[in-house]
Amino acid sequence: MDKKTLVENESKVAQLFSNSKKNNRLANAYLLYGPRNAPLKETAFFLAKSINCEKDYLACDDCPSCKRFNEGVRPDFIFIDGSLETIQKEDVKDLESKFSLSALEKNHKLVYVIHQIENITDKASNALLKFLEEPKEGQIAFLTTNNLMKVLPTIRSRSIEVRIDPIDPDSFYKSLLAVPFETADSKKPRNLSDGEAYILSRLFSDVEEVKRVLLEDDSFIVGYQSAEAFLNDLATSFRTASFTLLRQNSLIKDSKCYNWLYLTIDNVFASILVNDISDINPFKEIIRPLIKKKANIERGEAVIKKALAMKQLNLSPTLISAELITALE
Repeated sequence: MDKKTLVENESKVAQLFSNSKKNNRLANAYLLYGPRNAPLKETAFFLAKSINCEKDYLACDDCPSCKRFNEGVRPDFIFIDGSLETIQKEDVKDLESKFSLSALEKNHKLVYVIHQIENITDKASNALLKFLEEPKEGQIAFLTTNNLMKVLPTIRSRSIEVRIDPIDPDSFYKSLLAVPFETADSKKPRNLSDGEAYILSRLFSDVEEVKRVLLEDDSFIVGYQSAEAFLNDLATSFRTASFTLLRQNSLIKDSKCYNWLYLTIDNVFASILVNDISDINPFKEIIRPLIKKKANIERGEAVIKKALAMKQLNLSPTLISAELITALE
């Protein structure tokens, strides 16, 4: 995310933030919300960097402060990632402890980002609420969520809510196909398959996030390939697809793979429900025969969304698969 991207895609957000900083009226907390493929984390990081930019109201990427931020030198910045694991009370207490001191850099504000705030325990929510109620001067929070209704009303009431829309996923899809990526399962960079790039373009909107996912481990590749095998069989034979899904469960060992498996299936099911057989969709030949089974697909999608929302996939993948098969029958 950079100034040009923000201004072009979120002009109202850029104007709101610029005017607030210009008039020295920044809020203590901003709650950025939007769908799964909206650049919430990227926008939060850019705005956090903008807070202490020394040249402009939006991060210039040229001043010493912006350069240090881009290099990962961020003494007055804390990031808590709720997308990786549930946010605990200890995380909030650690944040509070670190921010009990003054900013380390002269004239800097203390800034923190909590990504996917909906994935937080009740105890952590209560601790964060107290932290938001009694903010220290020069302390600013950026919270993000894909599910605004799951955020405590008391936290929402103490934040400025800002909607972030997705960057055009079709354009991002084409850009992902255009360049090779290093992946954990390959010794040299390779081009993504049409299906891999399509799913990633629906889940992310920033190429750096895609690079991180692909390099971190092979869980996306394994999960995607398992989903692709199931979907190919589902288009021709429900019985074969059922055996394929159960077989994949027995082969997958890493719990993160299940998450990618069902995120992939969920995205293809969503395309089925809206009759998306456009030329750009690499799953169109899978989707065509399944459109007439929308009622079954809708039940199956409900099972997946419930499991994803409750983070059940890592706990009982075989049970989720059995529920999905039952729903699709």
